[in-house]
Amino acid sequence: MAFWWLILVFGEICSTNGFRVQNLGGEWTVHETTGKYSNLSAKVPGGIYTDLMRHKIIGDVFYGTNDTETRWVAKTNWTYERVFSVDETFVRHTRINVVFEGLDTFATILINGVEIGRSENMFRRYIFDVKKTLKIGQNTVVVRFVSPILMAKQLLSNHGYMVPNACQTGVIRGECHINQIRKMHASFGWDYAIAVPSMGIWKEVYLEGYDTAIIRYFLVDYEEETDFWLIKTSTYLDWTRNTTIKGKLTYEIETDDHNITKVATINHQIKNHLKVDFNFTIPKFAVQKWWPNGFGSQNLYKVSVKLNTTVDISYTNTTIGFRKIELIQDPIGSGFTFYFKVNDVPIFAKGANVVPFSILPEESYNRDRVSEFLEIARRSNMNMLRVSGTSIYESDYFYQKADQLGLLIWQDFPFALFSYPTYPDFLENVKAEIRHQVKRLSNHPSLAIWAGGSETELAISYNWYGVKRRFMFYKKQYIKLIKTIQSELWSIQPKALFVSSCPNNGKKDEEVGYFVMDPTSTLFGTGSYYFYFTNTLDVKSHPLSRFVIEQGYLSIPDVDSWMTVTDDVTNLYQDGIFVEHRHHSNLGAYNLLTTIVPQLDISNHKEYKMFIFYSQIVQALSVKLGVEYRRSFMARVTSSGEGYSMGILFWSLNDVWVAPSWSAIDYTGKWKILQYFVSDFFAPTIITGFIDSFRNLQIYAVSEIPRLRNSTMDVTAVVTVYKWTSFEPVHTMRINATLEYGKGTQVAQIDRDLYLRNVGCGSFATASTNCFFHLTLESDGDVVAPHNLVLATTLKYSKFQKTRVEIVSTRKIRGTKFEISVKCDGISLFVWLNSKISGEFSENGFTQIVPVKNVTFEAKKKISLSVFKESLTVIHLNSDEYYKF
Repeated sequence: MAFWWLILVFGEICSTNGFRVQNLGGEWTVHETTGKYSNLSAKVPGGIYTDLMRHKIIGDVFYGTNDTETRWVAKTNWTYERVFSVDETFVRHTRINVVFEGLDTFATILINGVEIGRSENMFRRYIFDVKKTLKIGQNTVVVRFVSPILMAKQLLSNHGYMVPNACQTGVIRGECHINQIRKMHASFGWDYAIAVPSMGIWKEVYLEGYDTAIIRYFLVDYEEETDFWLIKTSTYLDWTRNTTIKGKLTYEIETDDHNITKVATINHQIKNHLKVDFNFTIPKFAVQKWWPNGFGSQNLYKVSVKLNTTVDISYTNTTIGFRKIELIQDPIGSGFTFYFKVNDVPIFAKGANVVPFSILPEESYNRDRVSEFLEIARRSNMNMLRVSGTSIYESDYFYQKADQLGLLIWQDFPFALFSYPTYPDFLENVKAEIRHQVKRLSNHPSLAIWAGGSETELAISYNWYGVKRRFMFYKKQYIKLIKTIQSELWSIQPKALFVSSCPNNGKKDEEVGYFVMDPTSTLFGTGSYYFYFTNTLDVKSHPLSRFVIEQGYLSIPDVDSWMTVTDDVTNLYQDGIFVEHRHHSNLGAYNLLTTIVPQLDISNHKEYKMFIFYSQIVQALSVKLGVEYRRSFMARVTSSGEGYSMGILFWSLNDVWVAPSWSAIDYTGKWKILQYFVSDFFAPTIITGFIDSFRNLQIYAVSEIPRLRNSTMDVTAVVTVYKWTSFEPVHTMRINATLEYGKGTQVAQIDRDLYLRNVGCGSFATASTNCFFHLTLESDGDVVAPHNLVLATTLKYSKFQKTRVEIVSTRKIRGTKFEISVKCDGISLFVWLNSKISGEFSENGFTQIVPVKNVTFEAKKKISLSVFKESLTVIHLNSDEYYKF
């Protein structure tokens, strides 16, 4: 009789004949250790916060101030248990394990009252032998969780490894000593995150029984040769006892031509674990290469392996994409370049950082939410996302989706900001975590690079927490941890790309032993920038580093989003207690003010709607300028050697709760103005302009269309000047240029004041306040880049006029798509369409330079025209409500 089961790990692991799997997920019970709350139904996979919210013992942790009011949950010990049955056939297996794919975090596991093991790391898979404790018929499994807050404190006491200011308290309202334990850092609170120190069985749990051996991991690597691909496989087997394993491994790869099958015989003496390496070749013509988004197709191929022993048959498959990825760090001036090549093509990394899709780990793997955000990233012309050290290793589905969409993944190991212990038990725990996660994720073509953590080197070198008093001690501890991470990674994947931290100096760090005093140098590696006390719409506020790993600006979610977490509109005042509770960045409200003040008059900033609108305008313009300015420095440098910029990942795409933050999309899924700008400033070809220190308008164009690699593109830049008072252009100038692939090309340098005066915008003193520039890029009569608006001076001093904007018609195109006609009586800035219906506008936050503009809206589900029309509103900057004329 054959039994086939699905184990939810990377790929599919199935079983037949002797090997059996029994799912233990589903309905469990949970109780609080003292008995106050007992015999509550629980879901597995799940977590204590979701269970208690479902029973209404606590309120929604994302609502009001419930994040702090429910903190008692994380300071309490909880026990999960369930009864399950096994039959005689299962019990007769030579080896029976209970497998926990994820335990969060400190737990003791018992089967039928007998302790079988303990957990101490939410990122590890735990496998416990239960052969001697399992019985035919009914069995009980109990998982006793201990508060991670209390355990972190206890570990600190046990080992005495104190890190200055290792508490996420103060404005973050979090907990202490996350660096002592292996758990999602953000769950203890972060500048972007609510503190919800979760507990629970957050991934799948199951029994497995077998008699000889099973496949535990299957890794596939490849090397490109002249006429063929060399396929290099590593199959990791678990064995029941210290003896000889005999059998065969059958490998099969699907290709465009036909399926190719290879067989390897095994006859090995092993002790519990065995790695079988087997290589074979396939013709080069049989497969096509995998490319990042925007550069080609995401060709994927299924590879499988089946283990046949005398008793068991174990099977797994994975999906691979054939691509070569390199990190190019060549000498340039007094520094090094830092960029990726994929299949020998230089790639400008365009994308964002992603934070956990939920701060509750059991909810973070939600496929619908993951799919939605990754699809948005693809549509927004992104080709890379970063999973930072404050987060988790994402779900298998996340990386599979990234493979399909062509999104390269920059993966930090989950270390961030703090120093870490390096006593033997801690490092062994880290090693086990890395071995599991690297084996789990390495097959994905989307996985581009690993990093040792986020801001760990930076915090020490910049003395953020007073580490200077024991600088050499913390430096040595940091280097020891990084070398441990690197060693474990390369022991499994010797060719994996790795940098020690983000930001850091890349190759320079390696050359000097993984530590420098200026890890944000613009001449090496990666940079990270958050500026609040400068004019963020001045290019001088955007350092020309080789690769920007983080840059972000605070903004505030829309009113509709706020009203999902409060029922009192007065809570939205920015100087009130409620908003202050959700400002987790130091000087949060003040930082917002200092970025807005240079651009807009905020004398009436207590009007919350205006302040929300202003914050989103400035955030969008600041990120836009930072991206376009760096892209204009592709393949070129300044006289001081800065530039050759080849990547920017802004912070951040998504959010973990409704709060002031750096996200482009808020927690409810509502797009901010920034997200509506992204697809334009990440477009394959752009034209951009900025006013330099000498009041010149600098115009640049850049293209990354793949077909230009062996040719050029002749273009015409159309520079149009408008007065704020008229739809009719004041002057239009056409400038010819030739673009090369991946190189910022200067199209023009124009004396702003002289040009604007000469075309009729006013005197030298007033011309820049009366007019603005509109840029278009054409080739063979077609527009080949998004239009771009360049302010001649700041918004605060621009003499735009009071206008009226209204929706004049709305029609239904099909079930979920609508067209909206927007009419204005003058040039109108940041026209913002809003609907309570979930969906996306084709454009939003735009400047309207024509009397009537049509915009479409795609709803997430079918709705009637009347419902949509009733939900639709429009605002803009040129109104008494949002600007002081």
